[in-house]
Amino acid sequence: MPFAIHYVGDGYSTDAKLMGRQAVGKSLFRAIAREWSDVDVYGFGRGASGAMMEQLKREGFAGRLVWREQGSTAPPPAFPGALYHPGPIPVALAHDRNREGPGAYSLFGVTHTLSSLGAMDSLGDLAGAPFQPWDALICTSTAAVTLVRTLMSERRAWLAEHYGATRFLEIELPVIPLGVDVAAQARPAAEIATARQDLGLAPDEVAFLFAGRLSFHAKANPAPVYLALQRAADGRRLVCIEAGQFHNEAIAESYRDAQRTLAPSVRFLHAEGGDAVAYRRAWCAADVFVSISDNIQETFGITPVEAMASGLPVLVSDWNGYRDTVRDGQDGFRIPVTTPPEGAAIDLALRHALQIDTYDRFIGQYSMATAADLPVLAQRIGELADSLDLRARMGASGRARALAEYDWPVILMRYGALAAELNRLRSGASASSSAWPLRPDPARLFGHFPTRRLAGDWSVSAPAGGEAALEDLLRLRMTSYVLDPVRMPPDLVREVHRLAQAGPRTVGDLLVAAGGGGRTRLRALLWLAKLGLVELSPPA
Repeated sequence: MPFAIHYVGDGYSTDAKLMGRQAVGKSLFRAIAREWSDVDVYGFGRGASGAMMEQLKREGFAGRLVWREQGSTAPPPAFPGALYHPGPIPVALAHDRNREGPGAYSLFGVTHTLSSLGAMDSLGDLAGAPFQPWDALICTSTAAVTLVRTLMSERRAWLAEHYGATRFLEIELPVIPLGVDVAAQARPAAEIATARQDLGLAPDEVAFLFAGRLSFHAKANPAPVYLALQRAADGRRLVCIEAGQFHNEAIAESYRDAQRTLAPSVRFLHAEGGDAVAYRRAWCAADVFVSISDNIQETFGITPVEAMASGLPVLVSDWNGYRDTVRDGQDGFRIPVTTPPEGAAIDLALRHALQIDTYDRFIGQYSMATAADLPVLAQRIGELADSLDLRARMGASGRARALAEYDWPVILMRYGALAAELNRLRSGASASSSAWPLRPDPARLFGHFPTRRLAGDWSVSAPAGGEAALEDLLRLRMTSYVLDPVRMPPDLVREVHRLAQAGPRTVGDLLVAAGGGGRTRLRALLWLAKLGLVELSPPA
């Protein structure tokens, strides 16, 4: 495995939240477990090695997890020199790397949603230090890389104007799409027949599927699709299957109300996104996949690629990453989209920036000023509904494209090539550490607070027979909360206490006897002094 995984939070699981970012992370883990099923896989993080190994095993992994605890200074042998983060690289992660040395290893992340304040701030941060030319942000589409370059350029221009900044480090911005498990998306003919029977679909009914979050303000407003389906329903039996989850019952009712009002001639079915069987059935029963995205929160769009992998023709808006993945007239159709001219929505951005409007209201308002070409959409629906041959031809084309361009083994190979390029760029880089501004050593920053500071020529001693008292203090929550395997192991505290009992000596001599100095041993010594188990005295 040519890179390590930063295992954090919900980045690789849909247990807490079912959104595109989490679904992709979970799919990535499944791909890693299969691609490197019986060799060493590398993980990095804080106290999460057990969780990472458990998730890998659930996906069939039978190899070994080599873990590096964040905060440690020495990587395990053969640990890769590139670290993957499941989003834009956090500033703190780069500063943590730089404390070892900017050239210690490379960091690479990946874009997901780029419209939130947090996401835009993170892109602004990438415009300069602490990031290095051997770091990278994978942009999942040409739309994403254009957006990233724009924000970074504008941030640099602002810094130059206000601070006179002239030197900026450029990170790598490769365009690599998200991956899908093409084999898992296959739809055997027998399963298609069973699914259509289970959903009560007649042979002459054509089912248009939307899959994803059912949120009209934050994902894709379905009203244009409903209107276009109604226009195309004349003389045709059309079904709309919506597979996904509603945030609450009020939103669900708003969908049902819109369906009754805008498309009374269309039959609607809902498949619960949290029900794996129902969700799979919806995919198998569909004839066409449709996603007329109108939301700036979308920058790639994984579901059209999943639909292509499923052998479904795709009907999408000509929007962001869809423009990269769906070839108009080959894998499906892209519908033209119109948005306001520049300057016509700055008030929406400012209201959100000032926290007058929520993020959901901001993106929802802009989505309602984003118009897909309704006559073209209705025409394309009719063409796909009328031609089984067209649907089959486009579905086969999309599946071949998904297998060649978006299957996880292909994407992992591109990640590996990126890691190799970052290693090349990093070769010969400085290994000297770089300070983290505004996050200094408290012993330095607050060093003028105390009466005095411990030094190596101080004497240290401890009365015999304090072992029982030490064990009590190691057990008490009030005094033991600072103990852990990394910051202060209990056995290390016992060792320092034992050496102090061996007789009066200087702090420097005790550290030599303990095998060398170290921050943890010094703090353990002061922990013991704080609780009366050793005595520390400055030289006379």
